[in-house]
Amino acid sequence: MPPPGHLQKKYPGKTHLLKHAAEWGQLVIIKCNRCRRGATYLASDLIELLDPERPALWPPFPCPRCGTDECIRVTLNSPYGEDYGRMLIRRPGPIRVTQTWRTVKLGDP
Repeated sequence: MPPPGHLQKKYPGKTHLLKHAAEWGQLVIIKCNRCRRGATYLASDLIELLDPERPALWPPFPCPRCGTDECIRVTLNSPYGEDYGRMLIRRPGPIRVTQTWRTVKLGDP
């Protein structure tokens, strides 16, 4: 089975990697064509979470609503001057650790 994103238009001459998109300050725009959900990320934020050597046009993760990456379309864009201060993008937030509980019999570890 070909990798996800294989039908999308490639950059001519070389494989455009996520690290190249981060070097050029590009935005990664992700849209699910099934449920119409979309988000915009900075490529420099994604290389902290994903492999920098992966192709930039591969979906970084499945759609949270559909649970699949088959219908996700990834495009790259360079921000313009008027985009700063107006465009909404997703950035990494704080990491939360949650305490979980389990029920055991008295005396069990």
